[in-house]
Amino acid sequence: MKFIRTLVFITSATLLLAACGKESDEAAIAVQENTNPLLAHVPVDTAYVFANLESAPEELTDVYVDRFQPVLDVMTEQIEQFQSNYQSGVLEGNAMADLAMAVLDELGGSLSQESLNRLGISLQAHQAVYAKGAFPVMRLELSNAEELRNSVGRIESRMGYQLPEKSLNGTSYWRIADDEMKVAIYIAILEDQLAISFFPVAAEDSQLEAFLGQEMPAQSMASSNALAIMNHEKGYTAYGSGYVDIQKLSDEFLNPDSSTRKALGSHIDEHMDTLDAVCVDEIKAMIAKAPRMTTGVTQFTANELAMRYELEMESSLAAGLAALVPDIPPAGNGNHLMSASLAVKVGKLRNFVLEKVTAIVATPYQCTKLNDLNLQAEQLMTKLNIPMPPMVNNLMGVRIRMDDFDPAKEITQADGLVALHVDKPEMFVGMASMMVPGFEELDLANQTEPVKIPAQILPVEGVDVFALMGDNAIGASIGEQHVSDLDTFMSAKPQDDGTFLSVSYDMAKQMQIQAALGGQFSMAAVDNKATVNEYSEAMKEVYMEILDRSRVDMRLTGEGLQIDTSLTFK
Repeated sequence: MKFIRTLVFITSATLLLAACGKESDEAAIAVQENTNPLLAHVPVDTAYVFANLESAPEELTDVYVDRFQPVLDVMTEQIEQFQSNYQSGVLEGNAMADLAMAVLDELGGSLSQESLNRLGISLQAHQAVYAKGAFPVMRLELSNAEELRNSVGRIESRMGYQLPEKSLNGTSYWRIADDEMKVAIYIAILEDQLAISFFPVAAEDSQLEAFLGQEMPAQSMASSNALAIMNHEKGYTAYGSGYVDIQKLSDEFLNPDSSTRKALGSHIDEHMDTLDAVCVDEIKAMIAKAPRMTTGVTQFTANELAMRYELEMESSLAAGLAALVPDIPPAGNGNHLMSASLAVKVGKLRNFVLEKVTAIVATPYQCTKLNDLNLQAEQLMTKLNIPMPPMVNNLMGVRIRMDDFDPAKEITQADGLVALHVDKPEMFVGMASMMVPGFEELDLANQTEPVKIPAQILPVEGVDVFALMGDNAIGASIGEQHVSDLDTFMSAKPQDDGTFLSVSYDMAKQMQIQAALGGQFSMAAVDNKATVNEYSEAMKEVYMEILDRSRVDMRLTGEGLQIDTSLTFK
């Protein structure tokens, strides 16, 4: 019998392992093979990287180029104004203006897909940005490297100045620096790519060969196929993804034997040596709570562009934060001006924070540079130990929906819906009845239709507010126009995915309101203020014709913080 049981166990285990192996094989097949040749330059242990594994389809880039052509047209008008000023002699002696004019001449006087193609740069190119140590390297695939070299030569001829070219083992490059600069910008046009980096001049011995592609990493992001595997696990598309290894990046500065510390030399050592071993260990322990952030494109279509950001957290911290999120409905997706939802168990949040700061007070940081954190923890613990009123302690979240707002009218003429989510609505109403004279006469607990709040209870002239109590929320309609929607709004389907903050808004309408209220597009400082205003107004009009809605959803899961963003276009 024992032999039979053993045989059955072995057979079952074999079948189970075979099934798992089959699933693993199928998962491996689903992972896209690396098709970005630039990732062969990226060390597998890089501190950060962002790259595309698949070029954007030409039919999609054509849609976006056409959509943003009005933006380019406005920019072209500014370029023409600059050219006119340059030719009139207003900018004589300005070296940057000379360079800009030479580049514009090479581009044919405008920035367009065609002019970029003439430089050997394609919108379908692969690209990669990554860290060598902590220093950034950018590589862009070229469709014709010789065309770009020729363009640089023609730009130099127009300027009457030749950039001093350097060479290492037969590969030429440019180093942009002066005698007082400890770091430099490095640019190289290689056989099939444009490479740009930024690192200390003193670190050329350890950085330059890899930058020029003469020294390749023993293990690369291409050979490990790490990005494709991450995309498969996270649900990112191949149109762009990456990560920042926060632990690894911080180690480049905290560890005295790191390549970055060696490259930066004594200058950085003077600052970092003030951190003793205790400080370094405590800082590393803090960073280990949220060691990595990933990001990737999740949707790329003709009318929508969406990305996700994920901050990975230590499991117990992630689980603790996720437990603070109640299941209340997220922001809606209608055609209204704005919808927003904030979901948090206020009472549990207080207890969670109190637990954390109490732990710090009990075992304070020993690093003197973290003394402020110890002091803040003590102050916060004192404040949190004050009991909260039951009304506040039972709060679970708030949702709003603003249907419209005419900036030409009074703010009191805006209309929308509000829902205050609480653990026990009847208790909340009871407390309000005791605190607000006349509130008990509304008898919200026994009403099935929204009740208008009398002016003596809500003394805001010109505003009509209608209230309704539900099973887990107290709702209000601002204005009479959407009273009939209040019950449906309050009873919307709750989310069950840890979303604690979500916002959806009409971008074009928001820009229109901002402009009407006196807001302006944020622009870089330019001498001619009238020109800036004219340019910003033109850009605003163009974007209002293009943009549709923007949405942000933040959620806490067992793995950490997840942020989804999306833009839709008309």
